[in-house]
Amino acid sequence: MNQLKFYLPKIFLSFLLVFLLIFSEIALVVQNKALSEKTFSLVIEQQALDEKAYSALDIYFQSRSNSTGIPKKVYLEAIQQEELKTAILSSVEQAFAFLNGETETYSFSMDFTKLENSVNAFFNQYAEENNYQKDEAFYQKIQENLDEAEEKILYTADTFKFSTLNEHGWLEKLRSYLSIFRTGVIIICVMTIFIMGILLFLCRTTPKEIPYWLGLTGVISGLLTASPCVYVLRTNYFSSFVVKDPQIFAAVVGYLQYITGQLCTVTLITLIFGIIFLILFGILHAKTNS
Repeated sequence: MNQLKFYLPKIFLSFLLVFLLIFSEIALVVQNKALSEKTFSLVIEQQALDEKAYSALDIYFQSRSNSTGIPKKVYLEAIQQEELKTAILSSVEQAFAFLNGETETYSFSMDFTKLENSVNAFFNQYAEENNYQKDEAFYQKIQENLDEAEEKILYTADTFKFSTLNEHGWLEKLRSYLSIFRTGVIIICVMTIFIMGILLFLCRTTPKEIPYWLGLTGVISGLLTASPCVYVLRTNYFSSFVVKDPQIFAAVVGYLQYITGQLCTVTLITLIFGIIFLILFGILHAKTNS
């Protein structure tokens, strides 16, 4: 009974430390990776989102050409793949500028000067070759065509759907909660260190137990977090998501897989350190008994 009273505080603190470690790891990964502009830029490169976006536009304007008679080159020669990449990066940059309080509004746009010139040139050439009257209806048709094309291009380039998030007010809500979240991350990390400090203090009379308790918490917290991460990555779970647009699918799945991979790495490191501590405890315990 006396031994139970002696170990009970350590067991309780270890149990508490397991969950604090899990929360700390998740919070730090979210803060440093999930909410990082660099992560989005990396996903853009890894998933070749500009290539997928350009391919999606190629398919769209080819389909549109079949119904309108306007060749797809009228649009695609005015919008290069590199411009799409710049636009995708710009949407991310503008989103984080807003989230970090550098700007008061989120705004995403592209320069469509070349597109407007290309469409206007096509319609004017068509009118001249077919003696088509350039009346108000003619110019209205040009504008309607441009509006539809520009809307589609902006939609395609906004691979992470920041515009949609902004329209629904979710970017604004996320911005308002960011400072609270960052404060919460600090509190969780401080609590983790504090509880670990108390556990070490309780082991002051039996220092050889320190590797055991640290190893135990590291192994349990590592297994609890790494196991679902490994399962998600091994089964390619996120690929089962149903998203019609290939560039958006690649952006969402690529982002989630990257974040899960980062969390998995952190928790596996914790697990490895836990195993090392337990091995160290076994060595010390063996020496003591011998």
